Amino acid sequence: MKIFRLHQQFIFTALADLGFIWVLVHYGMGGIKNGWLLLTSFGWLPWALLGMVLFLLLYRSDYRSDLPLFLAGLALGYWGEWWGTTRGVWTYYNGATPPDYLPPLWGLGLLTVYRLAGFLLPAVTRWGQGGWARRLMLASFFVLPAAALLLSWQALAAVDWSGRLDGHFLAGLLAATVLLRYRFNLPQAFAVYVCGMILGGLYEYLGTSLGEWSYITGEIPPVWIMPLWGLATAAMMHLAQGVQSFVFGSKGG
Repeated sequence: MKIFRLHQQFIFTALADLGFIWVLVHYGMGGIKNGWLLLTSFGWLPWALLGMVLFLLLYRSDYRSDLPLFLAGLALGYWGEWWGTTRGVWTYYNGATPPDYLPPLWGLGLLTVYRLAGFLLPAVTRWGQGGWARRLMLASFFVLPAAALLLSWQALAAVDWSGRLDGHFLAGLLAATVLLRYRFNLPQAFAVYVCGMILGGLYEYLGTSLGEWSYITGEIPPVWIMPLWGLATAAMMHLAQGVQSFVFGSKGG
């Protein structure tokens, strides 16, 4: 029976991995033909990014955790993208609200953040055993977003926000707050928060630099968006853990 379960887990995980690779090629690279053109036209950087993403997607993959993560990133990513693009907070080159390829890429983005956080988690867990370290980690969830907003204050203040910070925005804040508190494990949440800022910052820099999208503030990329990436990915992770617990049980079995 144990051998059968391991065999089943391998098959389902392999199928999930193939699905994620298809999403990456189809939505992230625009298909095989366009992806090959992209990889061969800009030197080593696209190859390095592709290698990094593939490694993070496939390293110790497990469909029981990966599918809930992908679906949580897709669902909440769509909600955020819909609000941001319909309110003009950011705009894509094709004017879509939002582009159909973006929500699946949010799912992949959450997977890469979660996997990268796994490498950071042991060090964070050891470091967070001290009381002062725990207080610093907790404070970072408030201090870093506040600092980023202060750094971008002039750009943000120059924008007309009327009609943009509406009920959907407030509902998003409330949902994110509830999800961040759900099953809150400080070392894991902090690791995802930090890695979300790192990879989110990289994705934002590339996207805004290449003109794929632009923000209402005109920044490339906006500083204030970095901590929001970290908070969003931590909230998405908690949603995924709730889904995983409901579908597969508390141990993901």
